[in-house]
Amino acid sequence: MWGGKISQRMSPNSLRRFGILQHKATPIYSALKSYMAENNLRLHMPGHSGGKGFKVEELRAVAAMDLSEVPGLDDLHLPTQAIKSARSLLADAFGAGQSLFLVNGATSGIHALFLSLLPEGTKVIVPRNAHRSFYGGMVLSGALPVYLPCRLAPGLGVALANRSEDIYHLLKQNPEVKGVFLCSPSYYGTCSELDQISLLLREKNKLLLVDEAHGGHFPFHSAYPRPALQSGADAVVNGLHKTLPVLNQGACLHLAAGFVEWEQVLATWSLLTTTSPSYPILASIDLARQLMVEEGYSLLERAACLSQNYKSRINQIKGLHCFEEEELKALPGISGVDPLKVLISTQGLIIDGLALAKLLRQKYRIQVELAAPEIILAIMSIFHEGDDWERLYRALEELARDYRARAPVSLVEGEIPPLPCLILAPREAYMATKISLPLDECRGAIAGEIIAAYPPGIPCLLPGELIDDTMLDYLRYLKKSGLRLQGPQDPALNYVKIIE
Repeated sequence: MWGGKISQRMSPNSLRRFGILQHKATPIYSALKSYMAENNLRLHMPGHSGGKGFKVEELRAVAAMDLSEVPGLDDLHLPTQAIKSARSLLADAFGAGQSLFLVNGATSGIHALFLSLLPEGTKVIVPRNAHRSFYGGMVLSGALPVYLPCRLAPGLGVALANRSEDIYHLLKQNPEVKGVFLCSPSYYGTCSELDQISLLLREKNKLLLVDEAHGGHFPFHSAYPRPALQSGADAVVNGLHKTLPVLNQGACLHLAAGFVEWEQVLATWSLLTTTSPSYPILASIDLARQLMVEEGYSLLERAACLSQNYKSRINQIKGLHCFEEEELKALPGISGVDPLKVLISTQGLIIDGLALAKLLRQKYRIQVELAAPEIILAIMSIFHEGDDWERLYRALEELARDYRARAPVSLVEGEIPPLPCLILAPREAYMATKISLPLDECRGAIAGEIIAAYPPGIPCLLPGELIDDTMLDYLRYLKKSGLRLQGPQDPALNYVKIIE
């Protein structure tokens, strides 16, 4: 056992193995089936009485399993039976010391880690372009952010990974930070250098927390990026519903073996978790774990082969460019790429990514995950067949033929916004009274809202940050640019919300 104060981390070279526990078992699902087979008169919550209250037939089948914590179904907060067994199986499948079910998405796990491990006044290194749940976590806990700089990938105009060298420099400048909280993989499927980052943090006895929301499938095939736990993370959050056969909101929080502060995390998780958990969500996690241990390798193998084949074929369509694994891994800071993320540049078309996505939906009944001015992002699952990939390919081929540009279109990458000075902690700023002022009157004010432009999708302002001359000039640039803004109450930026 490693003798540090944080946890016994897995070696980056360790191999995942299953078989410690019997993974054919599905304790939660089996307990639900057993209760349903009794055909009890349900004189207990929920009020739909097993689906009788629903007039819509499609809801009744799910509602039959939507039960409360009656005898035999265990207690999510004090498990002794089915849920306790299911937690052990989940931890075994993911190589964790302990695993917790999340029924409010990965967001609740991220909030639990902030609130339990990063108390008020504690500094933590976080990516500037982190998911909004990070900001919520800092509001809840009172933690102070030290922001990692974002670097835009050439030809894409978006940030794809965090570099170990940047973390090294921030640690030298901020030796008092308790740890680093990263997002890996990114929304686009690219993974940061977690092996190197973990070794760096181990030397300095700092925490490594990872939002691995989009990587719940990684442990089940060695050709996919290395899971964060195997790279040495202390705690990891998986949004299982994003990539596995799990109902929306189904997620999990993993703690590494030997993690010292596990009791504090458990208590905080319980504080933030409903006492009326969704049993259909819990059962779907239970069943997905069984499936992935028993069949995940073959499902992921087939999906990776389809991905490699069709990404290559899409790349032969004039006017489009599909980013392949080796191309992305050649970029600084990227250690792995999820084959299931299909990232396509639309620079060679006379229409942008937003228009392309709209045509895919209207003309071909294909809905992609993300559309932006220069790219579209499709997420394929382990259940998409060759026919599904072919359908996407044919649609792209036809649209590219109809809308191909005669000359290359220049990419509007957007600018990396200046990093403002933090005046108030996120928690203090959130609690403060706010007013709206005309943009030109905001010099010297403290921001009271989030402002982010796309591209590149990096917040230029967060609540509590100073609007100095440089930031005011940047906001004026955004106002004139026509770039799409997220966060401000007035998207035209005629007015900005500030702290009174």
